[in-house]
Amino acid sequence: MIAIALLTVTACQTTGATSANSAGADPLAAYKAAVPALEQAGGGKACVDCFLNNYGPSPFPKAFAVSPDGAYGARYKVGASMAKMREDALASCRKKPAYNPAHDCFIFFENDQQVWKP
Repeated sequence: MIAIALLTVTACQTTGATSANSAGADPLAAYKAAVPALEQAGGGKACVDCFLNNYGPSPFPKAFAVSPDGAYGARYKVGASMAKMREDALASCRKKPAYNPAHDCFIFFENDQQVWKP
C-alpha cells in the first residue's frame, strides 16, 4: 500500500516540512541569494523570514507571491498543480493587511527558482 501525504501551507505557517532539495549543498542557497531581490520587490523582514524559514524548506510544488507594498503569501501542496499553487499564493498575498490593490501581488518564486526579475 502506498501512502501519499498532502501538506498545505497557510500564510507561511508550516509544521516541520522538509525540503525537496537535498543535493549536499546548502538547500537554502537559492533562497538566500534571492533575498536582495525579494527586498527590492517589496518584501520586508516578516516576508523575508517567511520566505527563508517556511517557504524555502517546503516541498514542491510551491509558489511565493509578494507585492510592492509588503504583502506576501506562500503555498505548497504535495501533488497539487503549479497553477493552483500560484493562484493560492496570490490569493493569500491579497488577503494581507499591507495589500494595496493599486500595487497587485505577483509571483516571485516558483519551487526553487526566482521568476520575478527586477
